[in-house]
Amino acid sequence: MMSIRTVFLAAGLSLAAGVAQATDYDPLRKDARMHSELLGASVAYLIDENCDALKLRKLRLLNKAFSLRKHAMSLGFSHGEVMAYVDSETEQDRFRAIAEPLLASKGVVAGQEETYCTVGRAEMEKGTFAGSLLYER
Repeated sequence: MMSIRTVFLAAGLSLAAGVAQATDYDPLRKDARMHSELLGASVAYLIDENCDALKLRKLRLLNKAFSLRKHAMSLGFSHGEVMAYVDSETEQDRFRAIAEPLLASKGVVAGQEETYCTVGRAEMEKGTFAGSLLYER
């Protein structure tokens, strides 16, 4: 299963030993930047996992993730709360439920690697957030 936390872990953000539990993630869910960038990272992650020719730009992902974490903290959340949010199975399922149909609407067919590659290359060419996180091997 795709994990938003995996995206953050790949970016080196799991720095805290303990993770605090926030009681209300609505501000994070409703924040346009949080939603857009986590969805873009989820799309890029799915493409990376399903297309051998395209890979994640890990340094760029790191920079974007640090910036997004800083943004989430400006909304009043601690580092631990941000990590708990991205680690939440509910949030992972929510982003998967958005990312998979989005990719399908762009031509991805599950199990057909080249369709992921085609969409990934189109995202790169368009300069989308997801495309900016990918490169061709």
